[in-house]
Amino acid sequence: MVYQQEMLKISPQVFLYDARLPVPQLPAGAIALPQHPGNIFGDGSHPTTRLCAGAVDFLCRQHAFSGVLDVGTGSGVLARIARARAARFIVGTDINPAALMAAQSNAALDSHPVDIAILNTAPDHWGARFDLVVANILEGPLRELAPSLSQALGEGGLLLISGFTRLQTPGLLELFSSYGLTYVNASQLEEWVLLMFRRPLSNQLIL
Repeated sequence: MVYQQEMLKISPQVFLYDARLPVPQLPAGAIALPQHPGNIFGDGSHPTTRLCAGAVDFLCRQHAFSGVLDVGTGSGVLARIARARAARFIVGTDINPAALMAAQSNAALDSHPVDIAILNTAPDHWGARFDLVVANILEGPLRELAPSLSQALGEGGLLLISGFTRLQTPGLLELFSSYGLTYVNASQLEEWVLLMFRRPLSNQLIL
């Protein structure tokens, strides 16, 4: 089928496709998200988007998250993956008004009863509300938002950060660990890195 050539595989179980085309046939368990063409915030092919998409999809298939926050949402794809995988409360934030419009427009393409709140707000606006936070932004904004990102996590919550290279990783690892987060693991695609942290449970804190 010709339209299947228009699909973009951004993780093992997540595909994007042109919203003007029919819904493609998919492997069992996979999801396909329609996108408006010509998105200035990327088509999902950047390595950091692929790293984050794979991690969000995998985690959401393993656990039913009550709250997911996508910081620097851009086209909204990470928030939409979380929604497709049954997260119950999803927020996408961005400081760029055009990104907010793009994310809202793409999210409206999904036939889904759960809304995604797409806003220009600080990550900790809701307090420690989220059990999964993902921030795919550059090193500078990650450093600036580190306190707010850590404060958005509830106990036991996971934080995924990407948008930086291997050479920038040690400093970010040290910085986010200084906010009481526990390093879990790292993934790399080309020169780009994703780090995962966890907010310890209160009874696991080391005094």
